[in-house]
Amino acid sequence: MRALSLLVTLMTAAALAAVPSPAAADSPILEIVKTLYPSDDLSVSTGNDENTPASADDFFLRAGGHSSGDTVRSYLRFDLSLLPEGVVKSATLRLTGVGAPACGPVVGHGIQVRRVTGTWAADFLHWGNQPASTDEDAQIATKGVTKFCQPSPDTIDWPVTGIVHDWRAGAENHGLALQSPDEAAGDGLWTFGSYDSENHPIPQLVVTMDVASAPAVRGVYIGPSYREGDSVWLKGSPSAMYALINDPAGGRMTAEFQIEHDPAVPGQGTGLIWAATSSQTSANGKPLVRIPAGIVQDGWKIRWRARAHNVTAGTVSDWSAWGHGTVATDVPEITAHEVFPSYQYEGRTMSIGLTPELRATVTHPFVDSLWVEFQMEYDPDAPLQGTGLIWESVDEDVPSGEQAVVTIPEGLVDGGLWVQWRVRASGGPFQSEWSDWQKLILDF
Repeated sequence: MRALSLLVTLMTAAALAAVPSPAAADSPILEIVKTLYPSDDLSVSTGNDENTPASADDFFLRAGGHSSGDTVRSYLRFDLSLLPEGVVKSATLRLTGVGAPACGPVVGHGIQVRRVTGTWAADFLHWGNQPASTDEDAQIATKGVTKFCQPSPDTIDWPVTGIVHDWRAGAENHGLALQSPDEAAGDGLWTFGSYDSENHPIPQLVVTMDVASAPAVRGVYIGPSYREGDSVWLKGSPSAMYALINDPAGGRMTAEFQIEHDPAVPGQGTGLIWAATSSQTSANGKPLVRIPAGIVQDGWKIRWRARAHNVTAGTVSDWSAWGHGTVATDVPEITAHEVFPSYQYEGRTMSIGLTPELRATVTHPFVDSLWVEFQMEYDPDAPLQGTGLIWESVDEDVPSGEQAVVTIPEGLVDGGLWVQWRVRASGGPFQSEWSDWQKLILDF
């Protein structure tokens, strides 16, 4: 599936009374221009049959009569679901002309754009299975552009407002056909840049619309944060908030943000903690605000929300739903280091065997499971035995409050080796420091 692009340009604000759309009755109307690019485009000639169908990857679209004697047509399809609700004021098919029988504003009978009325598949189209088309609301452009014309390349426009109105009124959208209005005349061949063109602007359907402003918030985010199930933890003091906002009418927009005490915990405080409004952005932007340090405290439960303002239209969305979270600077706690099996001798831990288990209890008040890392290195108290890291291992998904366990692999070390080991735990954004080194002498 070819990726679709959509370009939005805000033009002017129009008077409310000028728009008949019921959905727009209570909202300011903005005139916008949306540019659609084709989801499919290709050319088919009388030389294409079921054994040699048309190529959907050609750099050019062609229409008219080829010097070989073939007749050529082109087909384009645009996804109108990318257009918002509103009133279509005008629509223009715009192609880049790169070849024609001659230069000038009127060349032969020109090329006609017709509304296609039958289905077609871009991956298997030939002259024998072309879809039907109608000359209802068809338009002809007679401008000729070749590489010798000035300027070259140049755009060629067809006013297709009537065809787009037909689609919006319920006619099935099977796209557009480009062909000579009199294929028997033999005027010659027109060539245009296709969607796959590497050197020329690609086809466009440029639609001017009146659209009612309807700003909306599609999501609000605060961070740094971590979600586990239905719980959100804010790692220390949150530093930023942003929102995903949009308005089908375009315009310049801002987002208004609020942070409040969670009313479920009135003992921590009540009401608004902080509010801010972002700088202006586009209608499909992601406005962001920075949160000052120190406005919330560790352990507080807070909530946050946002609403969108269309500055151009003077409209405001409803507030988003509240997001809820807990401010937490806690890190995993590591306790109860243990070597099993082992015994104590003259203040030193001695392993029984060369493959003992290293154990440590890890806990966190918010995170259900933890990732626990172990490291073992030569004991610096016995430098003649070696220096640096010997081995490291991880115990994954350790339930909070339980032991993490790893086993020294068989054959890794010799008896009598002096080592030291340590542990670090993490869960979500919470990570502990490495624990103190634990001394161990491996079995003689």
